[in-house]
Amino acid sequence: MKNAQTNAGAENLRDIPGFLLLAGGVPVKSGEEVVGAIGVGGAPGGHLDQQCALTALEKVLTK
Repeated sequence: MKNAQTNAGAENLRDIPGFLLLAGGVPVKSGEEVVGAIGVGGAPGGHLDQQCALTALEKVLTK
């Protein structure tokens, strides 16, 4: 969300019907290419959702 608010190229993303910008999502990359994403919701705060998603991604990548 913060990137969309500060990135001129992404500022109109919030206006797309059915498109939500919420904390809790992190990209999954192979090198510099985005190959997927992990989204988490339900914690009492988006920053906690995002931390949970990052922790899950780290667990998967270290196996």
